[in-house]
Amino acid sequence: MPTSTQTFHIAAVGAASAALLAATAPAGAQTAPDTSASSATPVVAIVRVPKPWYAPRAVVVGKMRDTMPEYAQLPGLAFKAFSFERESADYGGVYYWRDRASAQAWFNQAWVDRVRKERGSEPQVRFFDAPVSIDNVPGGTPANADSRSVVTLVEIPVPAGMTRERLTAGFTAAVPTYQKVPGLLRKHFTTGNGSFGGLYVWKDEAHAKAWFNTAWHDRVRQTYGHDGKIEWFDTPILLPTQSAGNQVSALIVAAP
Repeated sequence: MPTSTQTFHIAAVGAASAALLAATAPAGAQTAPDTSASSATPVVAIVRVPKPWYAPRAVVVGKMRDTMPEYAQLPGLAFKAFSFERESADYGGVYYWRDRASAQAWFNQAWVDRVRKERGSEPQVRFFDAPVSIDNVPGGTPANADSRSVVTLVEIPVPAGMTRERLTAGFTAAVPTYQKVPGLLRKHFTTGNGSFGGLYVWKDEAHAKAWFNTAWHDRVRQTYGHDGKIEWFDTPILLPTQSAGNQVSALIVAAP
């Protein structure tokens, strides 16, 4: 267990930067299994595929909607936000899996080969352990096929000497803070590969920008000596699972 000073350190960044994300894999590659975490730990996966220049976003979104019934029943998948990475316009999704085995069973070599063949592009998949997650919508974030939500992925290097166990304890301590953040639908605290942080699902861009303001950046820089790296995604479709077997017991959901 962390000392009281360490717990405060992580929780304070939870209000400012402990939401930060982790575990970035090399571009264009899938990550190898992270044996330092339990195989039962839920996993967040970020998928990006270059969007063809000739395909309007509206057409791509329409194709995404066509696949909703499949993803709603996909074994082990608890939640998906269909996404467009803001800077590159790459399309794909932000996935929350029950465990790493379920994620890797889907993102296998056959999946990679199919994407290459059908899309003519090399997919990127990044995995992040998500030991603590919250859903601030009473009863759980509902499906929305015409969403204004955005997702932010924030990452920062783990401080020297900080263990995964201490990070997880700090995440848990910061949960009450994030349950009160205006416009925050979901947050997945994440860790791995030398980084820690979080993936946020926001009601809209205005709420996200209100949180990631100048004061937030200043606190992160002062606390860790690094700027927080933020990656933005437009997420026009939100899709929770329709399968009871895909529910994640570790997810903290607001009471109805």
